[in-house]
Formats: sequence, structure tokens, C-alpha cells
Amino acid sequence: MKAPLIAATVLAIASSSAFAGGVAFRFGDDSFGVSFAGDLSAESSAQLDWLHHEDDADMVALGLFANGQRGALTGRVGAKAIGLEVDEPDVSGGAVAFGGDLSLPLNDILRLRGGLYYAPDTTGFGDIEGYEEWSVSAEFTIFQNSAIQIGYGNMEFDAEGGEFEFEDGVFVRLQLRL
Repeated sequence: MKAPLIAATVLAIASSSAFAGGVAFRFGDDSFGVSFAGDLSAESSAQLDWLHHEDDADMVALGLFANGQRGALTGRVGAKAIGLEVDEPDVSGGAVAFGGDLSLPLNDILRLRGGLYYAPDTTGFGDIEGYEEWSVSAEFTIFQNSAIQIGYGNMEFDAEGGEFEFEDGVFVRLQLRL
């Protein structure tokens, strides 16, 4: 698998000023990942993710979003270009997923989060015929520039010859705001 090359590419892209907002590390039962996110303007943002699955699979996603707020509820909607490479079975390709995520603060320390992204068959390419992602979590502020998120998430690809479940279970995400 080309995991070191993919990780180096993600780190190089993330060093640009567009991704200077923060970095996060995600740990799941079967996966580990790194995310870089930042605001492009007051009303838009971008996020770059790299996730590695223990079954020799790598996923890279680049998302562009419109940010918004209604009362205490904040969120973003947009699209993610997602690429997947799996060694066994030999699957590679990607999709463009549409969706968003919401965040609701309950107090200064606790925030509830949820997200949903969907890529229909028509936006898939290579061996990928579709993609679904959803998550729910609770985020706890550690300091003004860091938080820990504990949640449940599911990421799965429809591929030629079957389905590849990238993640389905509990995850922990450590966020550092730069």
C-alpha cells in the first residue's frame, strides 16, 4: 500500500495557508486518520482528510463547504471528492459526495455533532459505484484551542463486486486548533 506516500502528500497540501485552521487525529477500531481544515473566507471552508484502514486500504477526501449559522446551531453544506484504494480485493476509484454536518453547543464544554454525506452511483468512478457516510458524536472542549470528540460513524463504499465498509463503529477524534 502507498500509505506513506499518501500521508506525505496530505501533509504537503495541508501546509498551505488554506488549511491553517487546525489539525485533527481520528482513531477507530479499524482505522486511523489525519484531517486538516480551515476557513477560506468568513463563509466558506475546506477540509482534507486521509484515513488508513487496517485491511490495507487508504481513503483521501477533499471537501469544500459553505458555512452557516441559525441561532446556536452551526453547520456547513458542500461536497467532498473522495478517493479509495484497497489492496485486497483490488479496488480503486472514487466518488463525489454531497451533504453536510451540524453542531449544537449545550454549554461551554459540551457540543453535539452530526453529519451525513451521500454519493450516488452517477458520481462514482473507477471501481466505486457509490458512497455513504454518517456520524453522531459529542465534543468536549479541553482548552480554548483543543477538543476531543467521541462518537459513532459509518463510511461505506459500493464497489464493483460488493461493498467495502471503511468504518463502522466508535471513533475518537482529537482536534487541535492552530
